Amino acid sequence: MDIVAANWGRNTKYQRYLDRPAKIFYGDFNRAGKVAVVEAFYDPDLKKVVPWPDLDALSRALPFVLERFPTCRAYSTAGVLEVLGTSQVGELSASTLDSMIFLNRGGRFDGKPLPPEAQFAPAFAVCVGDYDGDGNEDIFLSQNFFEVDAETSRYDAGLGLWLRGDGRGNFQAVPGRESGVRIFGEQRGAALCDYDRDGRVDLVVTQNGAETKLYHNVGGQAGLRVRLRGPASNPQAVGAHMRLSFGTRQGPMREVHAGSGYWSQDSAVQVLGTAEAPTQIQVRWPGGRVTTSDLREKAREISVDSTGQLEVIRTSEL
Repeated sequence: MDIVAANWGRNTKYQRYLDRPAKIFYGDFNRAGKVAVVEAFYDPDLKKVVPWPDLDALSRALPFVLERFPTCRAYSTAGVLEVLGTSQVGELSASTLDSMIFLNRGGRFDGKPLPPEAQFAPAFAVCVGDYDGDGNEDIFLSQNFFEVDAETSRYDAGLGLWLRGDGRGNFQAVPGRESGVRIFGEQRGAALCDYDRDGRVDLVVTQNGAETKLYHNVGGQAGLRVRLRGPASNPQAVGAHMRLSFGTRQGPMREVHAGSGYWSQDSAVQVLGTAEAPTQIQVRWPGGRVTTSDLREKAREISVDSTGQLEVIRTSEL
C-alpha cells in the first residue's frame, strides 16, 4: 500500500526558510509544568537561528524573555538559544511542508510532492477512491486553515481538490469547474460513500462553522460495489485489502479501514473502478488469509465472505 500525507503546503510564511531548515524549540521554559513551543528560522544576516515571534508576542507567553532582553534592539540580534537558554530545550526541524505521496517500492518508499495545486493551502482529510471510474485511484483533499495567530494571514486558497490518478503514481489537479467541488470555507473531515447505490462514489465534506457539503457523483463511470463479510468479531472485515483482476492485469489495492481522513470514516462498502470487465476479486483478510473468487459477468454489486464465497447482489441487467 502507498501513503498520502497531507501537510501545510508551500503557500505559507515558512516556505522561504525551509532550505536551512525551519525549526521549533520546545520545553517547560516557564517551569510551570507545561510545554511551550517557539518557532525559529535561520537569519542569513545574523548567521544564526532566531525566534520567529517578535519581542512583544514572545514575552506575553514567556515573561522571562523581557527580563533578559528589555529592548527590541537587544532582542533583534539574539539567537533562539540565547533567548530561551540551553537547558532542557528540545528541537525539531522541517525541510519541506509539501503534501506528498509515498509510493511503496517493496522495502522502501519513494516520496514525491503532490501537484502544485495541492500546495496552495493546508490539507486535512485525504480520501482515496476512483471518482471517475477509469480504474485508477484518485485523491480528494479538504483544505484551508483560518485559526492563525494575529501575525499571520489565514490560509484560504483551497476550494477542496480532486487529484486524478493515472495508475502509475502520478496525479493531475481537476479544476473545480470540472469536478463540481468548490468549497470556500475551512474544510475539515471528508469521507466517501456511494449513498444512492448507483455504483459511483460520492463525497461528503464538513467545514468549521459552516454547512456540510454532500457531492453526488453524476459524471463517473459506474463501478463494482463490494461488501466484505467478516467473522462476528470483525463483521465489516476492517483491515482487509481487495483488488480486482482483469485477465492477466490487476487493478489497484483498496483497504477497508476504520477511521480515515480527518476524524472521518469512509463507507465499508467499496466501489472499485471497472473501466473493463473484471474476471476475479482477490481479498487479503485480517490475519493474512488470501481468497480469490471468480466474478460473474455484469455483476454490479457483490458480497464476499472470509472463505471466498461470493454472492451476486445485483447485476447490470436488473
